[in-house]
This record gives sequence, C-alpha cells and structure tokens, in this order.
Amino acid sequence: MSDTFHIPTFGSIPSLSAAVLDTPENAPDLVVRDYAPYKRFGVQVDDMGLDTFGLFPGDWAIFREQRWPNMECQIVLVAFGEEGTLRLFEGTNETEPILRVSGERIPEERHHRNDFIILGVLDGVIKAEFAQLSYPEPILDWEL
Repeated sequence: MSDTFHIPTFGSIPSLSAAVLDTPENAPDLVVRDYAPYKRFGVQVDDMGLDTFGLFPGDWAIFREQRWPNMECQIVLVAFGEEGTLRLFEGTNETEPILRVSGERIPEERHHRNDFIILGVLDGVIKAEFAQLSYPEPILDWEL
C-alpha cells in the first residue's frame, strides 16, 4: 500500500454566491495518495456553478496556495474581504480580470486586481464518492 498524505480542509464554498470564509472547528483532513512539494488545502464544492468544469456539489476541490494564477482560465478560490467564492479566472495580465462561473447563471464580474485576493488555484478534484476524510481526535477542555 502506498503512503498517504493529509490535506487540511476549510469547509464548503459556493460559486454562485459568496460565503464567509471560516475554518470549521476540528475540520477533517482529506487523505490523498500523492505528494506535492507545495502547500495544498481542500474545500467542498457547494453548488452547480462550475459543473461544466467537472466540479459538482459534494466534490472536494484541492487548491495549491498561490496568490495569482500563472495561466489563463484557471479555477481559483477568491476572497473579497471575509467572504470567499470559487470562480473561473480570466485576464491574468489585465488590471480588471474577469471572474465567472460556467454558463450564464450569474453575470461575469470584473474587479480591479486590488479589490480581491486569490487564496489558491485548483490543483485537483476528488469526487464525493471517493473522498476519504480523517477526523482529528477531539481535545477536551480538561485535557488542556
């Protein structure tokens, strides 16, 4: 059996709207079988906004920590203040890049590059039925 690696998760994130980015207490780790020399994290896809790109509700999107995409048309986790969403990023070299979802479910958005932060760029997807989660041992108050 091959080695396994644990990737931290940060809950469920929508693409058709924005949600408060809040790390759940005692969040599980995703168990993966491949090593990467960079930091990764997982978020669970919350809606059908990126379905034509293969991301469906319940799937786990694996992101590498990266502050700006280096190629066109990458799926990113983007933060506007304390809220975050998943979007397709176009216009890497533009002052006002385009953030959109698949189809025309919501209008594409143009924002000045200083108005948002890219938290990560999609590195892989684990389909919901194949995801393996590892839950941490709970820390009880009297053990502190």
